[in-house]
Amino acid sequence: MVKQLCISSDSHIVEPPELFEPLKKRFGDRAPRIIDTEDVGPRLDLGNGQLGIAIAGFLQAGTDFGSPEALEMRKKGYELARPGVYDIAARLEDQDLDGVDAEVLYPSLIFNVYQIEDLDILKATFASYNDWVTDYVSGAPDRLFGLGCVQLYDLDQAIDEMARIKKDGHVGVSIPATAPPSRPYSDPWYDKFWAAAQDMRMPLAMHIFTGATPNHGLPNSHAGYALAFCGIAFTVADLIHSGVCERFPGLRFVVTEFETGWTAHALERMDWVYKRRGGARHYPAIPNKPSHYWRQNFRITFEDDPIGIMTRDKIGAETLLWGSDYPHGDSVFPDSQGVLDRIMADCTPEERYRMTAKNVVDLYGLPFEA
Repeated sequence: MVKQLCISSDSHIVEPPELFEPLKKRFGDRAPRIIDTEDVGPRLDLGNGQLGIAIAGFLQAGTDFGSPEALEMRKKGYELARPGVYDIAARLEDQDLDGVDAEVLYPSLIFNVYQIEDLDILKATFASYNDWVTDYVSGAPDRLFGLGCVQLYDLDQAIDEMARIKKDGHVGVSIPATAPPSRPYSDPWYDKFWAAAQDMRMPLAMHIFTGATPNHGLPNSHAGYALAFCGIAFTVADLIHSGVCERFPGLRFVVTEFETGWTAHALERMDWVYKRRGGARHYPAIPNKPSHYWRQNFRITFEDDPIGIMTRDKIGAETLLWGSDYPHGDSVFPDSQGVLDRIMADCTPEERYRMTAKNVVDLYGLPFEA
């Protein structure tokens, strides 16, 4: 049997400490930088008293985080990295080991940077990261595809930066998964950015942990991670009901790493409310059901979520993108193909190919026949 193309729509680089050195020289102690902590090893200090996720969490693939061994291992930080995290040749070997032909790459550490309030630092950090990723993927431009990062407080600068990195080969940009409470994405203030992204054909990725406020705007508790989809569900609903998707039908939002089992229920609920409240008479900004805009404007990634696959008819198989999350602790590497065999056992070969290759190729315009 001939192996079909398989592309991870959600993989990661893990930013090295040297990425932050120029920022420290420019902004001093206000800059984000790597520090060592006694309990969990190295972490990103945002320069405002807030600490990011332990570095080890981005490198402990296949680990039971609650085990005593894992807790002790966290102190090693970067020492846990597989060679493939930083060596491109070794990364391609890991792709081959996992049955993956290419990866779309997100950041790791700087997701927390979206919560920095100093706009100059925010812009400089993302610019440095974007340049670093451009150089990183140049080692395998036919198998590694970078996503840049932009802030959404100074929209003119964000549009300029998006245009710059598109010229450098980035296939999309990451934006906060949840907007600042003072300016939700339903605010027409964002329209010129939405229009620019649509015109440039740059998908807008909204990855877990990237909210403009901590914990996706949810109460801070141990349930926050498990229920993070509640935060992005509001973002999706806000974008749809406010008419953003009606006004910008070519815009693509990529809901990333929130898994997918919640999506069918959320869409069913939004459609039910839309119908019960008189449809377009009550929601004049959207002449179609919310689920119409979901299929038109949204794509969503998953790793090992069988519930989303079971409800693919409601979600839309054309909206589903598989990703391995390499090399993070939540990653399904190196058993991606075994996981896909299990969760897609009831899918047709055409459905599996759509969700593991065709959709991501179409979304980002990747150079593959799909």
